[in-house]
Amino acid sequence: MRIFLGIFLFLAWQAQSLAAGILRFAPLPLENRETVIRQFSPLLTHIEEKTGQPVRFVFHDNYDDILKAFANAQIDLAYLGPLPYTRLRQSFAQAEPLVQFREADGSIMYRCVLAAFRGDHIRPQKLKNRPLGLTQPLSTCGELSVNGLLQKHAGFRLQQTPYRYMGTHEAVALAILSGEVAAGGMKEAIARKYAGLGLEILARTDLLPGFVLVANRATLSPSHIAQLRQMLLTTPESVYSHWGEPIRHGMNPAADSDYANVRRLSAAMLASPKQKP
Repeated sequence: MRIFLGIFLFLAWQAQSLAAGILRFAPLPLENRETVIRQFSPLLTHIEEKTGQPVRFVFHDNYDDILKAFANAQIDLAYLGPLPYTRLRQSFAQAEPLVQFREADGSIMYRCVLAAFRGDHIRPQKLKNRPLGLTQPLSTCGELSVNGLLQKHAGFRLQQTPYRYMGTHEAVALAILSGEVAAGGMKEAIARKYAGLGLEILARTDLLPGFVLVANRATLSPSHIAQLRQMLLTTPESVYSHWGEPIRHGMNPAADSDYANVRRLSAAMLASPKQKP
């Protein structure tokens, strides 16, 4: 009886939220929650001011939980990296890319990196049998990128050395600096953030398509989605330059076709033979 009551109350809450026009926004947990709130709150405030709709954070620490909640109509907007987006779109065609966020140099592309502590004087070839730190299985800068960088620069696959998941890009950086792991994968911007503490970039991926704001066509109408896209693309620099670091450099229109190379990389990795460390 309690289970049915709980389900009923959840569905009633969800219906009430939609009826009230509340937009539910889920960001990827690249850094700690306080930092994420600080980075994205100005964006949410801007959407509220322009649309008249309240926007609320929906937090999940696990990438997979974000994708499941999105597909279950519990999220209206999500900030996703290339790999999470393509995995979501693969199983849920109603995920609609709105805008890509530019990097600090104005490019719509970015890189993932393999980084280590500068004082350890580590080269990629010396990482075999040493613990590596990864973000999450669905992170673009996790298995997908680190495996490719190890094969290219060290001559072995990720599965041939110990590794562990740390959760966020920031957590990987801090684990390297504390000596918990010998090296790890993260977004280049995060590695640069901690360069002053001794984090050193060992290798970089090729350019990858930028992080994307994704709308849910299962919960938002076509006109609503078009309004959001147009509003974001016409946001003046005087406004977005005050947003958080990942999203303060401007936006470009996003299309599903932008992520074709990520799909190829993902397919190649899945097709490669698996070996235990």
